[in-house]
Amino acid sequence: MKKLLTVIVALPGLLFTITGLRWLTDPAGSAAGFGMPVLEGVGLSTQIGDLSAFFLVLGLCILIALITSRRVWYYPAILLLSLTAIGRILAWLLHDATLAVQMIAPEVIISILLLIASRILPEKE
Repeated sequence: MKKLLTVIVALPGLLFTITGLRWLTDPAGSAAGFGMPVLEGVGLSTQIGDLSAFFLVLGLCILIALITSRRVWYYPAILLLSLTAIGRILAWLLHDATLAVQMIAPEVIISILLLIASRILPEKE
């Protein structure tokens, strides 16, 4: 059970890390995958810097949690994903953005998965 959960949790950790690296190496492809245009100038700098950092922190925290067996490393990833989902819902409610259910659902599901993993997998606090 724990081995299966470890593999399931490692997958998004690896995918988020790869996504962060892709923002650094192929911002045009990354932006297209998220339904946004590639910006120019300071906007491009913001896209690359902020989004690569977001995904690298997300992925690396998950992987560090698995490697160190320390529960505390799950919490930044849970917060990032949960607040992203909340932000998307607020964007829809307050700013007439499209309700991005296809993005919100995985964020919520992975947040719950990480919360479960934080209770089952760690051997250390």
